[in-house]
Amino acid sequence: PRHATPRHATPRRAAPRGSTAELDSRRAELVAHSRAGAMAGAAVDLAAVAIVEKDKHGDVLVAWSYPQIDNNTEGIILDRAQLTAPADTLCYSYSKHKSLWEYYMPMTVPGDSATLPAVSAVSVVILSKTFNPEKFQALLTLLAGQYVKTGDPIRILGSYLSVFTTKQVKVDDESWSASAYNDKQALLAGCSLTSFISLFGVHSVLVYNAMVLKKRVVVVADSMEALLPMVRVLPQLVWSRQNWQILRPFVTLAEAEIADLESSGVYVAGLLDGSVRSREDLFDVLVDVSAREVTIAEHSKDDFRMGDLHKEVATFMVQGAESDDVADDVLIKGIFQRTNKCLELVKELAAADPTLSTETMEARNVPASTQRFMYNLAIAEGVISR
Repeated sequence: PRHATPRHATPRRAAPRGSTAELDSRRAELVAHSRAGAMAGAAVDLAAVAIVEKDKHGDVLVAWSYPQIDNNTEGIILDRAQLTAPADTLCYSYSKHKSLWEYYMPMTVPGDSATLPAVSAVSVVILSKTFNPEKFQALLTLLAGQYVKTGDPIRILGSYLSVFTTKQVKVDDESWSASAYNDKQALLAGCSLTSFISLFGVHSVLVYNAMVLKKRVVVVADSMEALLPMVRVLPQLVWSRQNWQILRPFVTLAEAEIADLESSGVYVAGLLDGSVRSREDLFDVLVDVSAREVTIAEHSKDDFRMGDLHKEVATFMVQGAESDDVADDVLIKGIFQRTNKCLELVKELAAADPTLSTETMEARNVPASTQRFMYNLAIAEGVISR
């Protein structure tokens, strides 16, 4: 089971300060103020904030949220909050469910806390349509600290609404401003393509092939710190698409999570659960960070026959990763140029023959080892249909 007590069996913990009526009144006042403030300027793209608590009996529940989240989302948050893990492994994490990014900041509660006497750990969670882990990590560090200090969800609501309306917030002597963070730069931050290629060597080209052909990729690792950068970096292999929406940086094997993956069709999903290694129904390619191995599922092997392009890309990637003079942006650009050259040929051939037949490719001297890749690339890019 996800946690010892079903999440609706135990009432949500009463807020420590004031009666329910007083809390409702304070919340209504804050919300009204935020609406007035939102009229004055653009708001940060926030969807919700939630507080997850683990009590001293080990039970975990969503203690508070604004706006109220549905049961399905609540279940996903409880699975991903990781509050049942050992305290020394708790760390910031992020993932995505359907259209929303989820950012988690766990924090232990001092054993002698007067504000949260029955709680051993909390995680403050923000839901947003924006991908920028560093921006929300900085914000959540303030909010989680604020909650551990005060034990008051209305303080969190006030800070959340301040960000929503003014794009900034001040908690005690520390401040946060959205203007300090560039969402575009988040596509390159927090990960390293060089490190990924150095870890997997020539087998990195198998992952490249999977990304180009829009295959399902699962990344498995032993720790969150090892997992997240390896998932986050993979869209850089297909830079022209600028699509980070396919990422599910951390998921579990819960039914709701699997349903989300299946509905997505194409994804890069990260797991800490090693049993996924035997779940070939969930992936076309498995990237095993701990074992430094890339495995192709049996049902996908025909789509991973290597041709001249793959040899060229693999050589470029490995040599670039080994060179002190080649930065990540050079690797990204070089991979893009090689892929784009192939794609331009695909578009040219498809313009003359919408079926992209073997005869057409042979007439243009496309090697037999590359023809299946060219055909699959054309489908992946929507140049032709099956």
